[in-house]
Amino acid sequence: MVAALLVAALASQQVDTATFQDAATAQLYALARARHIHQDTVVRDYAASVRTRLEASAGKSRFARQTTLMAHETMARITWKAPNDLKIDVLGTRAKIPLVAMLSGLADVDDAVERELRTELVMDRPWFIPRAFGDSIRVMGVPEHAALHPLAASGTRYYRFAIADSVELRVPGRTVRAKAMRVQPKQGGPALVAGTMWVDTESGDVVRLRVLFLGDYLWDEPSGDTPEDSARARKDNARAKRILSVEAEVEYALINQRFWMPYRQFLGITAEIPYLVNMTIPARAVTTFSEYDVNADRVLTFSIPEDSLAEDPRERSEVRIKLGGRRPRAGESPKWDEDDERREYGYTRGNRWSDGRWEIDVPPADSLEAFDWGTEFQTELDAAEQERLRETFADLAKLEDELPSEWTGKRRFGLAWQSNLFRFNRVQGPSLGLGYEVRPRGVPYTSLLASARFGFGDKRLTGSLTARRDGPYARIDLSGYRDVQEVEPWTKGRSLGNSLNGLFVGHDDADYFLATGGRLEVTWNDRWRQNMTLHAAVERHDSMVTETSHNLWGSAVLLTNPPVVEGTFFRYGLSRDDRIGRASVKTGVELITDMTLTAGRGWAAAEVPFTVVGRTGRLVMRVGATRGDDLPQVLLRVGGPQTVRGYPYGTRTAKEFWSAQLDLAVFDRGLWTPVVFADVGDTFSSDPLVGVGAGLSVFNGLIRANVAKGLRPSAEIRFDLLFRAYR
Repeated sequence: MVAALLVAALASQQVDTATFQDAATAQLYALARARHIHQDTVVRDYAASVRTRLEASAGKSRFARQTTLMAHETMARITWKAPNDLKIDVLGTRAKIPLVAMLSGLADVDDAVERELRTELVMDRPWFIPRAFGDSIRVMGVPEHAALHPLAASGTRYYRFAIADSVELRVPGRTVRAKAMRVQPKQGGPALVAGTMWVDTESGDVVRLRVLFLGDYLWDEPSGDTPEDSARARKDNARAKRILSVEAEVEYALINQRFWMPYRQFLGITAEIPYLVNMTIPARAVTTFSEYDVNADRVLTFSIPEDSLAEDPRERSEVRIKLGGRRPRAGESPKWDEDDERREYGYTRGNRWSDGRWEIDVPPADSLEAFDWGTEFQTELDAAEQERLRETFADLAKLEDELPSEWTGKRRFGLAWQSNLFRFNRVQGPSLGLGYEVRPRGVPYTSLLASARFGFGDKRLTGSLTARRDGPYARIDLSGYRDVQEVEPWTKGRSLGNSLNGLFVGHDDADYFLATGGRLEVTWNDRWRQNMTLHAAVERHDSMVTETSHNLWGSAVLLTNPPVVEGTFFRYGLSRDDRIGRASVKTGVELITDMTLTAGRGWAAAEVPFTVVGRTGRLVMRVGATRGDDLPQVLLRVGGPQTVRGYPYGTRTAKEFWSAQLDLAVFDRGLWTPVVFADVGDTFSSDPLVGVGAGLSVFNGLIRANVAKGLRPSAEIRFDLLFRAYR
């Protein structure tokens, strides 16, 4: 009755157009607000299984294919009892850390590292919402300052609402009609949200909430009450918001055709790093609820006495070593005792919170590892879950582009650091580059990028202008440019690593030409087309002569850059980057023509890591062929770090080639590893080139020093300092 009166009172008021789009929106909000005030009292208690996956990955953008860096899963059985008491029994944990293998070059990670991660990443307080949000929104302790719920008492002061669309959810015995209500702030604040609420039009229950967090204190709160403390916190938050975004989604399921219960909860924190590496690192937590048993009149029994709980609910609860665990001996390190005994014997934590208390019981590490999951651990999320996350990211990224930059913290324009500020190669000598990026407001996923570079050796100014749409299903680039390009698809001549190798050692491992024209390039992000790139271009090709003959020490002569056939050409190409198990495979085809001369090229490369007799290694194979007229800009080269080490780049040039590189660790030393290698390759013109050598790999080839010797035919010993080389 009280709820009905509230709905009637709110709906009868004159519509506040600054808050509600129309009368229908105001009426739906009134229904949801009434339900929020009088939360469901039908659910007295429930038990459920809770599975949580923590994952961190990296990619070129939030929609591009991600490389998993770490994955961790927890299984628990929970019991909840009104008004808000919660008991969590952790059953099992498991983890994979591909990042360690990437950095160390190991094919298999030491189980001791993963075992420690399994036990250390068990949350020490409830990491999910057991029933419904109160007047604030916080998931897994994020944000630092809890955000104001749109249905809170002061929600209409800070938010504006509009009905977007409606959906039908078919459940056994009932069809649920829910309306999507868009929520956007009217003004800034300490912590707010923007996003969408889906409201059951019959009951007023919020069945899904998808939000982007905004505000001045998302990542840090003032340490004191002075204006200086507030200003300092806002400044620190502004820095963090430039590269960090935080999103959440909470879904409910209709259990027993009656109870709206938590079903899936998602939290995502995305770091976009535009400096040098141009990388996006999303950290995601997905919690799913299943195997519900509602209203069994359970009695909760807590292990920690009430009078032993901390006085401040925000503090971490008491840690109690389980029966059987010994206490610290005199002189023994408390930290050692805490970590070691907690793993060996398990522990219980608990504290008070709103309208109740909570307790988490964690068994010994051996029990966590022995849990029967029933399924094999997958390093990456399954396709259906990836698609759901893609939808969430796409919706919130679009909303972020529409909001004022002072709320999101994302700059609309500024210097772009995607390209190297400094380069060194044989056709430009040392060169300096600068980029600028503009992100128009209201045009989702879109940016305009301009870049310019000046070579001190050739006194030539180059640059480009690109319109980019980096959306959930594809990245589309439309570019105009006058730029230095490389003749082969796998060389790294314009990278910082090649620049440093050229400066310090005097080796430039690429051939170049000057391209002036326009290009359309599409790289797909979804499903079977993921990492497939199609491009079409019209370009003027000009030869570039060697403008630099010495390295930093003035003691090396750089090889002459060969000429190309000059003229205006049409270029078309299709390439793909795949993963097959632990192996990576890259393939591509390209056609170039000026209507009188035509040449086509196809190529493939495969990188296969392996373990043999306890040693890790890697096999890299390449093959390619060109057909048609002799155009140097599409011919293939053998010799150099990418084909046969021990020989200068492009020792042989022809229409066909093949190469194989075998690396084997002498012994594994974690982050640094001594390596021996042997290479072979040919252009089908004579006996194959054969090279051998040894090197020191640091961080799996992030930095690598090689000493190589060409055996057949004999060549001088060659030293290379490589960055991001093949391990």
